[in-house]
Amino acid sequence: MRLPIILQVFLVAFLHGCHKAVEGAFSATVESGEEHCYNVIAPAGVQSTIHGNFDILDDNESPDPIGVVLYDSRMTPVWRSERDAQEGTFSITGEGKYELCIQNGSMGNDDYVAAKDGIDREVGFAIRVVPPVRGIEGEAGPDDRLTSHLIELSEKL
Repeated sequence: MRLPIILQVFLVAFLHGCHKAVEGAFSATVESGEEHCYNVIAPAGVQSTIHGNFDILDDNESPDPIGVVLYDSRMTPVWRSERDAQEGTFSITGEGKYELCIQNGSMGNDDYVAAKDGIDREVGFAIRVVPPVRGIEGEAGPDDRLTSHLIELSEKL
């Protein structure tokens, strides 16, 4: 199941031109034997840090059939949750399109495989995309100001 198209368009538009950290937190009911995937787009041309976490909100149910996988643009897994994990976090550096998929039961040949148990599960997750910090063109940053100050002090010796 995919995120509703209006929300995908909003996230893509918001992330595409943004030079500040972007964060989104969601929860979804993943039906037994199903997979929900969400697009994550980091700005092109710069290495951004992509952080995320998940938490199975159904504390009374076994986390065993849940698997969370982050794929790169070639659909190669770059992170996957641990088996039987109730929650987990990831942090990678990259650019472009990624896909975060939450699986509830048997999914496929490259994914964590657990038998579906007929129980739908509520999973909360958050995604943060943090591009590198850039100074304002023509303005001295803290390193430049510190260097200038040290040069001034050394001239007085």
